[in-house]
Amino acid sequence: MGLHAADLCVLVFYLMGMVAIGVWSARKIKSSADFFMPRRFGKAMMIMFSFGTGTHSDQAVSVASKSFTNGLSGIWYQWLWLPVTPFYWLIAPVFRRFRAITTSDVFEARFSPSVAILFAVVGVLNLAVNIGVMLKGSSEVISASTGGLVSANFAIIIMTVIFVVYGVAGGLGAAILTDFIQGVLTIIFSFLLLPLILNAVGGIAGLREVIEDPHMFSLVAPAEIGLFYIIVIAFNGLVGIVTQPHTMANCAAGKTEMEGRIGFMGGTLIKRLCTVPWALTGLAAVVYFAGTGIEPDKVFGAVAVVFLPKILPGVLGVFIAAILASVMSSCDAFMISSSALFTENVYKRLVPQRDSHHYITVGRVTAVLVVSGGVGFAFWLPGVVKGLEIFWKISPMMGIAFWLGLFWRRTTVKGAWTATLTAFGVLRGLQDMRTP
Repeated sequence: MGLHAADLCVLVFYLMGMVAIGVWSARKIKSSADFFMPRRFGKAMMIMFSFGTGTHSDQAVSVASKSFTNGLSGIWYQWLWLPVTPFYWLIAPVFRRFRAITTSDVFEARFSPSVAILFAVVGVLNLAVNIGVMLKGSSEVISASTGGLVSANFAIIIMTVIFVVYGVAGGLGAAILTDFIQGVLTIIFSFLLLPLILNAVGGIAGLREVIEDPHMFSLVAPAEIGLFYIIVIAFNGLVGIVTQPHTMANCAAGKTEMEGRIGFMGGTLIKRLCTVPWALTGLAAVVYFAGTGIEPDKVFGAVAVVFLPKILPGVLGVFIAAILASVMSSCDAFMISSSALFTENVYKRLVPQRDSHHYITVGRVTAVLVVSGGVGFAFWLPGVVKGLEIFWKISPMMGIAFWLGLFWRRTTVKGAWTATLTAFGVLRGLQDMRTP
């Protein structure tokens, strides 16, 4: 596989540890609520759960890729939520007070079962797309960091098998426990490469000496990622964050409102910090890989394969484990959230009054099916940046109905349906206009 024996040992140890945690967590599952929404975690666990769920290696790939082609303005491919981050402090306790297992439950309480089912369908689609984007981005990094000896498709299969095994076994509790470990590894991989490549290109001074275009060093690039673009995607992020299905778990799986509030806000702020080295690594790669014709999506992994093996055997293994950690810590939570949406808000209506073990089994089967859809999307997806843009468009589709229902008492069931279908109709119309 192009890896040192020490690298392989690190990977095997890590993967076996994640599976063991999932199997151990399965012993605590006594009801469907234990599987989908255990409310027993403290501040530290909730911070790392929020960070791990919201941070994955495809984001590092997209930011480094966009920074490689557009300069530091590529950081907005993850900083789009930065202007709305303060709102998380207010959003988290609201979600905790809903006392709901899924966000679909909120739509049912505010509107009707039909709107709840609509959200369940849109939410599962949202998470399947997100899983596909994450798998695609992470597989590109793994392929590049092994010099292409491990194919992207093979990497997708390995990652999927591992997080499905421990996630299906232990539910959301296993996801939160593994996210604590995987969050630490994600922080390591975020900062590991930057000092190495900066040293190789002569630091920031070396970048300014070689890169002549001043827009490459600007956070606002008029040609593509301008001020208006940033404002629009930030507003889009605020509308959509409340209807990302995993937000309910990020805010409500803690012991109290404060655990959810500190966890959601704290984990998000750590992610904002980690985004900085991703962008700087992509910018430094402009100089280091000048004239090589490297694909932008492979930049982050290529930096790893060039520098890490020179440090010490096993360091590249730690990096790849961190990549796996970053994607699996998100995919496991998304998988459980999607299975909760279907099981709690669709299946229970069709097959009511069954015992908890029956619904847990249905949830596990649903989780596997949703992930299968995400894997199929990953194989189809032409590029990570493209997939991220698709995800941005799906997330806020029901956000309009959520915010109107929260602040305007006269919002009706018909209004919620109209707002959602109109949003999808506008999206479809814009796509038709762009198609030659």
